[in-house]
Amino acid sequence: MTELMKGGKDMGTNAVIVIPALNPPSSLVGYVGSLMDRGFSRFIVVNDGSRTDKLPVFMKLKRLGAVVVDHEMNMGQGASLRTGFQYYLDHYQGESDGVITLNADRQIYPEDVEKIASSLHNEQAMGSFALVVGTRDLNGKLVGDYDYRMGGIMKLLYHMLMGVRLNDPLSGVLGIPDLRVRQCADIEGDGYAYVTSLTMSFEKIGFLQVPVEYVQYEEGVEKNFRKVSDTIRILYTIFKKFILYSITSVSASILDVIMFSIFTGITFRGNPFAILYATILARLISASANYILTKHFVFHFKSDSAQGNTKSAGAFMILSAAQCLCSAFAVSAMKALLGGNAVGFKVLVDMTLFFVSYKLQHKYIFKDDRKKEDPELEEQKKIAQKHAQEEELVPVQIQEGQNSPDRA
Repeated sequence: MTELMKGGKDMGTNAVIVIPALNPPSSLVGYVGSLMDRGFSRFIVVNDGSRTDKLPVFMKLKRLGAVVVDHEMNMGQGASLRTGFQYYLDHYQGESDGVITLNADRQIYPEDVEKIASSLHNEQAMGSFALVVGTRDLNGKLVGDYDYRMGGIMKLLYHMLMGVRLNDPLSGVLGIPDLRVRQCADIEGDGYAYVTSLTMSFEKIGFLQVPVEYVQYEEGVEKNFRKVSDTIRILYTIFKKFILYSITSVSASILDVIMFSIFTGITFRGNPFAILYATILARLISASANYILTKHFVFHFKSDSAQGNTKSAGAFMILSAAQCLCSAFAVSAMKALLGGNAVGFKVLVDMTLFFVSYKLQHKYIFKDDRKKEDPELEEQKKIAQKHAQEEELVPVQIQEGQNSPDRA
């Protein structure tokens, strides 16, 4: 299998490495040194309020030539990464392939960092700008129980809720193209959940998965990841959009009932077609409210053209109508075939349609979730893509036993 390298020259070490560090092990100094031996020269280490007994580690890193940025108090993984990204934007933007994020307490092999850097360089050279994700094999014998179970859950959730086949969403080893660092610096979130938010922000841009070796924690190292609280925050980040979708749908249903009551009890009272009129008007009002809430607060859909907004609104209304018809036919068919209580069938059918509707809205109706690029970024992308077409890309062999990068 092959990777592409511009002009046959190894430009993979052009990336800037960002390492958030809270009470890091002394081995971090040797680790950074080994990466420097492989050609990496720019490091941003964020001291996230470490204890004073860890200051010698940061002093040694400075002597090696790494930039150390200090937090006066512990602010978490998310704040540390944003600090590193901001330093990058202030000093290296436009002069590098981008950023590679590494962990201070769980150090992947230097040769795998080189693979991430090479793939990141290729993204720049080809004008692609996808997020490079260091992907571990979580089925190996050395894999811990938490990594195995949580990795499997996250992989399933990414596929079910976003339609993305990402094999290791929790690796934390990421290659961010230069043109996308500002996007990442602007993402909200705290702790390790921030990394999940960052990863999810590339959902419509794309991922390049690069296999890396699974590495266990160094014996005696202070682990900064809190399994219970950090896991809850990560799962909330994953489910946040679906939770908001559920809230808007329930709110629309309540509005539907309220409007139906008003129309039947007041507006069309005494009219022989009161129920029919009330049902149609109440559904139109509740569906319109549901569309507006879903568009702005769930999927943050934006369109610069009236045609785009009209198209999404029309598709939403058609989906709502189809959902009602499918529910009616499915419940009727199940009752006719199986007998029993129609209410129970309706709950089962509507729950299924609820999830299907979310997927359809997410993937098709509000698919243009990417905000329009600012003119400067668009121009830089065009320049990079033009260079990619003009310059020769020479294939370089990946070492035997390694897998090729995989796009998601």
